[in-house]
Amino acid sequence: MRQSSESDMIQIVQLIIMIFLYLSCGGSSFESNYLPESLPSEDSIKETLSSDVHLSQLNEKAHSLGKNLQEWKESEKSLVSDQEINTYWQREKVRLRNSIPDTDAIDRLRESIRMRIVWSRIFHKTNINIKQKPIYQSKSNLLTQLDVQYSPQFGNKKAKWVIVEWSDYLCGFCKKTFPHTKNLLLKYKTQIHYIHKDFPLDGESDQSLIPLVVSRCLWEKDPTQFSLHMQLLYAHANHLAKGEAISSNNWNYFTECISQTSNARYRNLVEADWEEAKKLGVSSVPTFWVNGRWILGALDAETWERVLEDTKP
Repeated sequence: MRQSSESDMIQIVQLIIMIFLYLSCGGSSFESNYLPESLPSEDSIKETLSSDVHLSQLNEKAHSLGKNLQEWKESEKSLVSDQEINTYWQREKVRLRNSIPDTDAIDRLRESIRMRIVWSRIFHKTNINIKQKPIYQSKSNLLTQLDVQYSPQFGNKKAKWVIVEWSDYLCGFCKKTFPHTKNLLLKYKTQIHYIHKDFPLDGESDQSLIPLVVSRCLWEKDPTQFSLHMQLLYAHANHLAKGEAISSNNWNYFTECISQTSNARYRNLVEADWEEAKKLGVSSVPTFWVNGRWILGALDAETWERVLEDTKP
């Protein structure tokens, strides 16, 4: 009787171990087979990877798996099946039906889906939330939703390209991008309609709004020199926000506009831009909208040229 009892106990222990192993494998399988409801865009992935904090988290997670980040990415890539790619293929094909001219384009799109699945899984396993790109807006649809009556803007409204930029003079990536944007506007002066919209990094702080409020005043007082004023604002935004003295030799109307930092009308224009942007899904700066395509993050001259090529009518 005792022998039978011991045998039963061994069987129970074995059963518990089997159940544990099954659940563990099931959990691991679930993690490996994670598929988001919708795939992040390539731009959203790039923006997420541009964060030093996120890169540190990713490298730490990869190290815990006994790999570096590149090895982890290749490992995840080998696990993505054609069936999983097909989960998104139909939606992607419909969305880009006018941009798939041949089999090479099909292969590129399927590979793009594969890599976006890979990064979705890697971010998921690292508990990193991806900032999704704002939803697609056609040229006519977006422009009817924007209030641009008082927005700084250059160029012909019927130009080949319409570029809308959301930025803040206190934003390092915006400052890095500005010289390339300025050169682009000079190079394609008659072919681009550019609109600048405010998106404060900290919309709750009075000090952080000062550079944007000053820019509104400068645009109103001297729109022909606004490109120069933008350059000066990027150079001195931190001083402005801290209330520090700045030489005004190169600034037309600067003295007058710096006295307007508490002007409710200018401040309301900045805050209205901010609220408008959030409703459109804009959540970080710089963000650009070019002929229906959203672009996130810093851009250099080469990337700008590629964006124009990809969005030409």
